[in-house]
Amino acid sequence: MDEIPIHTKIDRAYRLFDRIEQALRSDKEFSTLLDNYERSIDLSHKVMKELRLDRCCAFCATRIPGGGCCGKGIENWYDVYTLLLNLFLGVTIPTKRLGTNDCLFLGSGGCRLKARFHFCVNYLCSRITNRLDPQELLKLTAQSGTELFLAWQLESILRTKIDPFIPKTLPG
Repeated sequence: MDEIPIHTKIDRAYRLFDRIEQALRSDKEFSTLLDNYERSIDLSHKVMKELRLDRCCAFCATRIPGGGCCGKGIENWYDVYTLLLNLFLGVTIPTKRLGTNDCLFLGSGGCRLKARFHFCVNYLCSRITNRLDPQELLKLTAQSGTELFLAWQLESILRTKIDPFIPKTLPG
């Protein structure tokens, strides 16, 4: 993880978004992938709800002291590219913490971001793995994999199309 403070990365993402939004929204490949990515995120949330994990994760993250994987400092793992994807998805990036020991992006119902860091999508604690049967676990991990693959494709486009315009001091 880089050493640039999260609020600096958030500010840079907003400034960069203002400069590139129109050009990327008019890019057919990017727009199509972004639509597919948003549908995949929605499907991931649907699978989590079907498996009754949405409430489990939100409860653990917000109500169990030291519980969950959404602790303070996780937000520092995020880079400008993931933050930019959130802006393209219409998310207002949180700048105030819910609790003093929580990730900056954690809300009362779970993560307030749509585009999330790969750990946040992929990590399954024992509370989850112990309650799911193998078919449910396969369904969840397959959907998470689809979401992560689309995020990677979008980030690759962002890196290719906007890197020439980013000062070398921006986090990569």
